[in-house]
Amino acid sequence: MILNSKAKKQFIHSVMNYINLSLLTMVGITLLSIIFSFLLTEQADNDAHAINLSGSMRMQIYHIGLAATQSPEDALELIKKLDKTWTHPLFTGYQETNLINLKKGDPNSLVYIFNTAYRHWLDIVRPYLIEHVNESDGLFDLLAKQVQLTNVLVQQFQLEAESKIRRLRAFLLITMLIITITGGLIFYLLKNRVEIPLSRLTEAAKSIRDGKIQQHIHVPGRDELALLAEAFNQMSQSISETYQQLESRVELRTKELQQSNTILEYSFGVARKVLEDQENKLDYNEIIRDLSKVIMVDEVDLCLFTEQGERPYLQLDALDQKKPICEKGNCHNCKGDAPFNSINVLGFVYKYPVTHLNKQYGVITVRQSSEKSLLLWQQKLVQASADQLAMALSLQKTKEQEHRFAMLSERTVMARELHDSLAQSLSYLKIQVMRLQKSHDLNNYDLQQPIINELREGLTSAYRHLRELLTTFRLQIDDSGLLGALEKSIDQLKARTTMEIDFQYNLNNVPLIPAEEIHVLQILREASQNAVNHSNGRHLSIHLNQLENQKVELVVQDDGIGLTNNPEKLNHYGLAIIKERSSHLRAELKVLSTTDGIKGTRIELSFEPQYLFETEKISTSIN
Repeated sequence: MILNSKAKKQFIHSVMNYINLSLLTMVGITLLSIIFSFLLTEQADNDAHAINLSGSMRMQIYHIGLAATQSPEDALELIKKLDKTWTHPLFTGYQETNLINLKKGDPNSLVYIFNTAYRHWLDIVRPYLIEHVNESDGLFDLLAKQVQLTNVLVQQFQLEAESKIRRLRAFLLITMLIITITGGLIFYLLKNRVEIPLSRLTEAAKSIRDGKIQQHIHVPGRDELALLAEAFNQMSQSISETYQQLESRVELRTKELQQSNTILEYSFGVARKVLEDQENKLDYNEIIRDLSKVIMVDEVDLCLFTEQGERPYLQLDALDQKKPICEKGNCHNCKGDAPFNSINVLGFVYKYPVTHLNKQYGVITVRQSSEKSLLLWQQKLVQASADQLAMALSLQKTKEQEHRFAMLSERTVMARELHDSLAQSLSYLKIQVMRLQKSHDLNNYDLQQPIINELREGLTSAYRHLRELLTTFRLQIDDSGLLGALEKSIDQLKARTTMEIDFQYNLNNVPLIPAEEIHVLQILREASQNAVNHSNGRHLSIHLNQLENQKVELVVQDDGIGLTNNPEKLNHYGLAIIKERSSHLRAELKVLSTTDGIKGTRIELSFEPQYLFETEKISTSIN
């Protein structure tokens, strides 16, 4: 197949082809040298054998001459032996049967000398010996002639062998010279066209590894390494361009992350303000200014209005410039449950309603020049800010409503406390005043003094209830919880009595709601005060525990006189209040006294906490 011009150029300029050809040349020369040396060695072995055989023929001629004079029979045997030596396969190549060619040959050639000696033996000496085996006349002259010819043959064999050895030495010298030159050329090629370019490529690769991406390598020629260097330069250029692109992307991404971080900081700040500033009104100016900085737009305005209002009650902008946001202060055109944008002669106008739970509290207006509209992330951030402001305003409204409910609830509690204590005492006093009036009308003066005593005691009780109510209304369960409030009440009680008070509290793991804590506290106060004021006992035990069925149990017991002396009075003033509060706790109330086989009075109250109801509801919904 004929190679095209491009393939030929690649083949010619290929450094690997140079190296391969040089190596093949060295291998070829080495193989030829080995083969030639082997052949010459084989020929040298044959020459040595030929020299030995020709030398033996000379010795055989001497033996034939000696045997011819002494033992003709042995002489004939020696002649046959000599004939075999002359026809040895080693001498086959030297025999020339054509006498004409022999005469035309070189007299100094080995073939000529061998055949001269062989013909002299075969044609002259051998026939004479056979015919004149017993005659010695002229025999020694023929044998001497034959020995002389044989000596010339031996010498010629020696000269031929020495000539081959000289040729072998010359060939080996030439081969060594060629191998040396070829090796030098290969070393030069490897040094200049392989080692140096590879060293440059290695150094360039290390530089790229160390961060020096822009690298250029010059390798002359059009071989593989030159092409590799060109490809390396292109790769370096490509890596450099890619690195620059990556740096640009990293820079862009860094800016985006910084922008995202700024947005997150702003959103987190707004959310924190919404959560932390529940008691106080938000600083809307600060929020609008921060929003303007984040979205990089100066004209950001906030307009707040009531649900039924025709005009905004608050108008703000990022530059603190007091200007009407809505046309002529009318906010009808700003109301709506979706963002709105329009274009006028001044640029783009974006309006985002501040809406939460289908209630609109205002609108955020953003004005941008006609050259550039708001980006998507800017629009989303403004909308998120509007949603957060709406959430904050909704929470404020909810907080205000909860405050109103709390005031109403507090008034209800006060009314219930007045009804449960002071109102009942006043009602009792009213009844006693009516009895006193009747006794006065009947002139029954014997009954007036007991009634006056009842009135005095009733007034004292009413005054005590009033003081307790004032204390109750001022009562707060602080961070110390129910236990702290109970300990304070018991400390106050100990300061007023000589009774020994044993207090045990085992509700550390029970989460009571505030209403439950207030009722427990007031029931304990009422029961313990009754024991101190009316029992005439020496010991008072107050235990607050959680039973195995998880109900809360309150036990107040004294070792006094019990309820046998005047139970109606106690029921009217103390038990009525305890029963009323127990009903709010859905509690089971037991009042035990001396009639029940105990010493003193024992009040037992047990109820199921609110958290158990919630747990039961969750379990029921899951099932």
